[in-house]
Amino acid sequence: MSLSPRVIALLGFGEAGSAIARGLCAASGWRGTAKPGDNAPRRVIAIDTALDKDARGSALGKTARALDVAIEGAYTVALGEADLVISVVQGEHALEAATSAAPLLKKGAYFLDLCTVTGKMSDEDRAAIETGGGRYIDIAVMGGFFSQGIKAPMLVAGEDAAEAVAWMNANGFETRLLGPKPGSASSVKMLRSTLVKGIEALGVEALVAARRQGILEEVLGCLGDADAQTLRGFIAMLVQTHVVHARRRWEEMGLVTQTLRETGVDPLMTEAIERSHRRTVDAGIAPADGKVPSLEDALKILSEKVIRGV
Repeated sequence: MSLSPRVIALLGFGEAGSAIARGLCAASGWRGTAKPGDNAPRRVIAIDTALDKDARGSALGKTARALDVAIEGAYTVALGEADLVISVVQGEHALEAATSAAPLLKKGAYFLDLCTVTGKMSDEDRAAIETGGGRYIDIAVMGGFFSQGIKAPMLVAGEDAAEAVAWMNANGFETRLLGPKPGSASSVKMLRSTLVKGIEALGVEALVAARRQGILEEVLGCLGDADAQTLRGFIAMLVQTHVVHARRRWEEMGLVTQTLRETGVDPLMTEAIERSHRRTVDAGIAPADGKVPSLEDALKILSEKVIRGV
């Protein structure tokens, strides 16, 4: 089944929603309102419950009018005109948006969930949309609308994801099909955030200490081993060798904690690393032969013997 919408509804018209509207209207010829004599207009409409409620809400209306996008402050029957609905509200409001939209949807309408949610939250959104007869598509935005606009890279998952990907890529988006399992795209984004935001937090802790000691450039300059390979390969190598070298690294982190305290830096992240390595040491998984396992074998060992469920 091919996707060829004539009316698109945006749920949320903040940075993401307005960027998508701007991209569609500029790159693909969509517009907000029908013109006289146009028998088959392609329209973009928007719903944002913050409309005109404060200064930000007033700004939403001005942006919509500048783009010729019809905008409303409540979920109304106008939503039923949409063949394609794109939800870009904040993650904590994603389920509210889905449940509010569901009873108004046209049967068979595609519902693209771009909200930042967990896999479980995505399942809850999907249940609401499918109850209303919509086709739920899980989409993880892997870039930023502020800097990239409609070209922010996205991962797309769901039973009807292939049709959504084909249409989106033909209309200015940059998307990649992940697979038929809804929720998987959201989970990829969450776990990527664990890595990226973790590095961010470690960078804050380490580089503040480095600057205070007057060795910032030296610390940054000693990362050549990481620069020599891809980030993907570097992280995989660390996980593989963790199985063998956790004890030595745990002992080192104790000294790092002491170093940070001597510099007047609260070792929030470093203490967590020390505890994590100690957990592996206590599990006694270091191989007697000292051989580094494959990534798959390392993850199997860590999953079964170190990382406990909650």
